[in-house]
Amino acid sequence: MYKSYISNDRLLFPPNLGDFIPADAPVRLISDIVDQMKLDEIHKSYSSSCDGQPPYNPVMLLKVLLYGYTNNIFSTRGLESAMTRDVHLIWLSSYQFPDHTTISRFKTRCMPHIKEVFSQLVELLVKRGDIDLADDLYIDGTTIRSRAARRKIKWRGNAEKFSAMADAEIQRTVEALLKQIEVSDNHNDNIPTGHVTYTKEEAREIAERIEQKAKKEGLKNVRGKITAIRKACDRKETHERTLEQCGGRCGVAPTDPDCGIMHAKEDGYDTMATPNYNVQIATQNQYVTNYKVYDQPSDKTVAIDFVDTCVNENRVKPSSVVEDAGYGCEEVYVGLEKRGIEAVVKYPDYDTQSRRTPVKEGQYDPLGFKLSEDESTLICPGGHRLRVIRTDEEYTRNGFRSDSTTMTCDHISGCPFNDKCILTKHQRKEMRRRLGNIREERKAKARLDIPANQEKLKRRSVEPEPVFGQLKHNHRYTRFRHFGKAKVEMDIGFMLMGLNILKLHKNMQKSA
Repeated sequence: MYKSYISNDRLLFPPNLGDFIPADAPVRLISDIVDQMKLDEIHKSYSSSCDGQPPYNPVMLLKVLLYGYTNNIFSTRGLESAMTRDVHLIWLSSYQFPDHTTISRFKTRCMPHIKEVFSQLVELLVKRGDIDLADDLYIDGTTIRSRAARRKIKWRGNAEKFSAMADAEIQRTVEALLKQIEVSDNHNDNIPTGHVTYTKEEAREIAERIEQKAKKEGLKNVRGKITAIRKACDRKETHERTLEQCGGRCGVAPTDPDCGIMHAKEDGYDTMATPNYNVQIATQNQYVTNYKVYDQPSDKTVAIDFVDTCVNENRVKPSSVVEDAGYGCEEVYVGLEKRGIEAVVKYPDYDTQSRRTPVKEGQYDPLGFKLSEDESTLICPGGHRLRVIRTDEEYTRNGFRSDSTTMTCDHISGCPFNDKCILTKHQRKEMRRRLGNIREERKAKARLDIPANQEKLKRRSVEPEPVFGQLKHNHRYTRFRHFGKAKVEMDIGFMLMGLNILKLHKNMQKSA
């Protein structure tokens, strides 16, 4: 005996979709959270005209998008298809079925306001007591692949070389062309001669004038040089455009100029730099409190800017910032000190210095160069004060001054560590160090050795790292699906909101 089964049976009373959804389902939490948000800016982006078909409600579209990101449905076509068969999506949309174009346009409409929507979710977590933005902030970064082609990269070095070659060809061909024309005629045409450097515009103008002159007077053997000048000007213009797109970066991806060229662990190209974005996040209790996307591979370069972003957008200054050794440098330490934020930030050699066994007396210590009392030079492992040769004024990419000091030792010949010393291995028996960086590292070590800060360092491994694990491993979010920084920030914003909602749902189930 089987239970009654009638395909496509008609019901006297249609069922309520809400009855098929469990009371503790994540979709209900998504609906409740969006209902509490103020989407005034998104509402204002719609036309107030009464003509035409009325648009879909932005509240419904936002709920649908967040549900898609929490369930690994990232494409608008996939979301359109799922809305016809997923009872949770049908319940969220209230039997409305927007197509993929409508969903895509809504994502574009949300692009300027994604940070505002994200901040409202963070404020909701603060009100619930799940996070406290004035407490410690754990910051880390990861690389996520750009949508740009990995093998079609234009390198700045090649562009500089080819631009110089094109410029040299312009100068050489223009001079050769002018030698074919009588000097008197050149002066009459106001064409500069002699040892002159011609720009692209001047070279094209000269080629144009001589071409017209050749047509009138029947000059021969000039057409090839005129064509060569124009082609060289076009090449130079192309390479200059590439240099402009590169800015201060090593290269540019033509299909996505906003991304950076950097190494990524998951890229499969261990020895090659590929188009990627550097995604920085700030977490607390494994909730993402803020994020930003950069085109620079170095975490040190973007660290202070991201901290300022967190303070300005969250409108709360954290008591301390906890970061790994990839951020440790003079610029970060000084920047956080100026902002009144405790820097619980490792420097590159901190773990090595903390774990290594003490060097016995009479043995050479390659890490034994210590800062002198007046902080003007170093004391070598043999106890000798190094003599300063010169100090070079240097600046970081952000304009922070970090001078480099070149030093030598006048006691190398009589030193017992003569054959092992770093100085003797240098051709000029010199060494260069950033004394300001060493000074800040010494202050950082004193802070990091405090037991309370040691606990923060231990906690850092269970703060942003699990978020990246959820993002890349569990949700397979390893490559962006949009071109351009603005769209990439919008996409990752929706994804991180989805992770926060899933984390909140899990915590609510634990406390229930």
